[in-house]
Amino acid sequence: MLLSACLLCAVLDGYDVAIISYVTPEIAREWSVPLSTFGWVFSAGLLGLVLGALALAPAADRYGRRAIMLVAVSGAVAATAGNALVGNLVHLILSRIAVGLTVGAMTALVVAIAFEVAPMRVRVLMVTIVGCGFSLGNLLCGVLASAVIPVWGWRVLFYGAAAALLLVGILFFQFLGNSARIADRGTGSDIAGIRSLFRPGRRGLTASVWLLHFGGVGALYMIMSWMPSLLTRSGYTTAHAAFAVAFVSAGGLVGSVIGGLLLNSIGKAWLLINYAIAGVSMIALPLFFGSWLIFPLNVVVGFSVVGGYICNNVVAADVYPSELRASGVGWAQGVGRTSSVVSPLLVSLALQLDATNAQILLIGTAFTVMSAAAILLLLLRARGETLRQRQAA
Repeated sequence: MLLSACLLCAVLDGYDVAIISYVTPEIAREWSVPLSTFGWVFSAGLLGLVLGALALAPAADRYGRRAIMLVAVSGAVAATAGNALVGNLVHLILSRIAVGLTVGAMTALVVAIAFEVAPMRVRVLMVTIVGCGFSLGNLLCGVLASAVIPVWGWRVLFYGAAAALLLVGILFFQFLGNSARIADRGTGSDIAGIRSLFRPGRRGLTASVWLLHFGGVGALYMIMSWMPSLLTRSGYTTAHAAFAVAFVSAGGLVGSVIGGLLLNSIGKAWLLINYAIAGVSMIALPLFFGSWLIFPLNVVVGFSVVGGYICNNVVAADVYPSELRASGVGWAQGVGRTSSVVSPLLVSLALQLDATNAQILLIGTAFTVMSAAAILLLLLRARGETLRQRQAA
């Protein structure tokens, strides 16, 4: 049941990431606000995600998974409902920070909890299946946005998310015990602190994991935040843009499962291939705006960009010991998500400079190159450790 709760939590993370991109064109029209100013709205929510992952998630290694998760979910319910009640841009920015703060903690904890409760032999697969919830949430939001917004308006999407978060809170309250109180295994702030992540032997590892997340998250959030707006900029209606972006989510769902299987069978080398595919597909995207080929290409983008993001979380959970797992994943996601704050602002600046869609998508491609470089560093590190072990033997 805990894995089911983790899956639902991941679904709502994906839903939350996607929702603001779908409602932005409607809010801009309703409030008569230029589309370019919404870069601050995107980045506000993502700033909250960074703070939640860095501040709240590591506290679970000290105070217990259950206590921190329940605090995060309760805050997310209130903040998400508040998104539907705002009436101006400033209040929307503040409410998105609040949502991000709570959801950021939830998503980091979900990875740690799923990794700990899943059976060893299927651990990687189970964590990637939970990660599929992110793509399911993206897909669900796209389908609901195309159906709900024209009939009931954009606020209904937020009310529905708040109700689902309430269900998540009930499930975790019922089934998540404190058996994983990692802080009981040590004393002092060092047990869950950043210094433990940078002790000798972990410095290069942690830096590479952070770079991996920085690139993966930057590419992901650029696509999820701005793809609907780039499509409407090219002549698509809001409903048709939402439908097209749903193919990104569908590809991410497939990429999460297949990527997890390949990660389990051939190791981190798969992610090097994956991010090469991601970079090429993002460069190709603007060539097919207005063509039916945008749909299969969006599947490829989702497969590689979203699937890569899910696999990044598995890598972070795998490389750290249990007593540092929530801190390791939380810091990796938090540092990674700083790129999700920067990425929308870069796109917003590019729009103000009248950049073409092709030029804008090069921003996402640059982030995929960063992740590929990080994987290469991790592979070289693993090879070096293997050689040292052989020499010692």
